[in-house]
Amino acid sequence: MTLEFRNLTKRYGAVTAINDVSMRFEAGKIHAIIGPNGAGKSTLVNLATGSYELTSGEIYLDGQAIHRLQKYQISLAGIARTFQNIRLFDRMQVIENIEVCLFPAEARQVWRDLVWPASARQRRETRLAYCMTLLEQFGLERQAFDEAASLSYGRQRMLEIVRALARRPRVLLLDEPAAGLNEAESAELRERLKALRRPDLAIIVIEHDMDLVMSISDHVYVLQNGALLFDGTPDEVQASQDVQQAYLGTENELESIRQLAQRRKSVRRLRHQAGTA
Repeated sequence: MTLEFRNLTKRYGAVTAINDVSMRFEAGKIHAIIGPNGAGKSTLVNLATGSYELTSGEIYLDGQAIHRLQKYQISLAGIARTFQNIRLFDRMQVIENIEVCLFPAEARQVWRDLVWPASARQRRETRLAYCMTLLEQFGLERQAFDEAASLSYGRQRMLEIVRALARRPRVLLLDEPAAGLNEAESAELRERLKALRRPDLAIIVIEHDMDLVMSISDHVYVLQNGALLFDGTPDEVQASQDVQQAYLGTENELESIRQLAQRRKSVRRLRHQAGTA
C-alpha cells in the first residue's frame, strides 16, 4: 500500500503555499514531515484529505487517483487524520467518540436492527468490544464511559488518535500529535506510535518535536517555503548541511528550537485548558 504525492502545487492568488512537491509513503513505515512554521506541512495534510483543492498535481492511493474525490470519499478510501487543535465531542463519553466513527459502515443496518432487535444487540456488543480494544492500546479503557471533556489534555490527544484508527485506515495522518504534551506524555506517545507500526498501515507525522520525530521515523521529508528541501532517514536528515542551515541549525540553535517547542506546547495546553484553543 502506498500513498503518493505527485508534483503537488497549491497557490492562493500570488502566494504559493506548496510548490511542486512529490512524496511517497509506504505501509509498514512511519514517515515524518518537518519544516519551519509556514513551510506548508499542514497544507499537505489538507490537500491529501480533500480539505483543500489542488492547484496542480496528483494524489494516488494504491495507484488510484483520489485528488478529485470528495472528503468523505477519501475517508472511505482509507485515509484518516487528526488535527492540530483537538476536535472531540466533549459531552459524549470517550467510547461514544469512537462509536460515532463507525456509523457510516453500519448505516445500512438500521432497518435490519428495527426488525431484528437481537441482531442490533449483538452488533452493539461487538462494536463496544472493538472500541475497548482500541482504547486499551492507548491506556484509555478505564475512562471509556467518562465524558471526553473530563480527560486531561494528554489523554484527549490520545483519544484523537484512537478515533482516527477506528475506521481501520490504510493511511494515518497525524498533525502535530505532540502539541501541548509534557515530557512524560511525549515519551508515552512515542511508544504508542511505535506500537502502531504494521504492514498494512502507513503513518505520516507532522511534528515540531524533533526528539519524537527522530526516534520513531523511518523516513523524514523536510519542507522549506513550500518546497521539498531534503528527504532521507533520520540520520541522513540530521547530517545534511542544508537541513542544518535551514531548520535544525547548529547544536546551540537546535537546543533553542527545542526550548521554543516546549514553550509552544505549554501555551497550547494553557489555551486548551482555558477553552480558547
